Amino acid sequence: MSRKSRAASSDLISYFTFEELLQQVGFDLRVKGFIVMNSSKNDHTIKLNMPYRADYYCMILVRKGSIGFTMKDQQYEIAAGDMIFCPKGETFWMDHLSADYNAKYIFFSFDFISESGFNSIDVLKIFTSDPAIFIKNEPDLFRKVVFHLEQLENLNNAEKNNYYFKEMIWHYFSLIIYEIDNHLKKTEKIKSISDREDEITTDFFVLVRKHFKEQHNVQFYADHLYISRKYLTSIINKTLRKSPKEIIDQVLILEARLLLKNSNSNITEVALQLKFPDQATFSKFFKRHTRKSPQEYKKGDLY
Repeated sequence: MSRKSRAASSDLISYFTFEELLQQVGFDLRVKGFIVMNSSKNDHTIKLNMPYRADYYCMILVRKGSIGFTMKDQQYEIAAGDMIFCPKGETFWMDHLSADYNAKYIFFSFDFISESGFNSIDVLKIFTSDPAIFIKNEPDLFRKVVFHLEQLENLNNAEKNNYYFKEMIWHYFSLIIYEIDNHLKKTEKIKSISDREDEITTDFFVLVRKHFKEQHNVQFYADHLYISRKYLTSIINKTLRKSPKEIIDQVLILEARLLLKNSNSNITEVALQLKFPDQATFSKFFKRHTRKSPQEYKKGDLY
């Protein structure tokens, strides 16, 4: 069904924050970087045909009924047995929700990805290939992911005793990532992406991993790949549905968060480590991407 392009002013968008989400949990969490919960139509407070944006990642596994929403002018219809992964920061509209809707959700933050032991850039590459990753007609995969989510939900309940809870949480979260990435690798041949385009994308990520702290300019990466900035932008937009600058900024923000939370460096020192000209420029950049100042973020508790 065709749909007119939707656009929303940032002033009209309702924002969901991970801190607000944590307040909805009915029990104490051991690790406050992720939340697993069940949801039905009665639990939903989202209004139809209104723009929303979240500062966290979300995976939805629909067990019953259906839900429809739009993201980046692409319409998604999700029914029982379907899975969808929604990236952070994308504007979406919910089109409809069936009366019998029931689903299992996992919400997790940028910080949780880094704490889980994954190379955060590689995980970012997995989950930025499309506006949303949509998987259907995979009952075995659906069953496995539901099982892993249930284990995560139990392990993260502080009321239940488990000495190795942290190691087991990373284990089950890793299994979810590997299961999804394995599925994507098996089906990626369907995509109309050439070997050359895939090679450029991979090489771009290798360069970003190596140089993102000192090089924030897209031209640097284009020069090192021996291609024009325009061509690099077109390739990354095609393969990842994001611009090279968006990828660089996402990696910078992740590193900034890690340094602010997990080091003794002050804000000026973090700005210098990430090669910003001064603290003011870094603070403006950080707040634009996180809607918090570095001072506010540094004072907050990760766990």
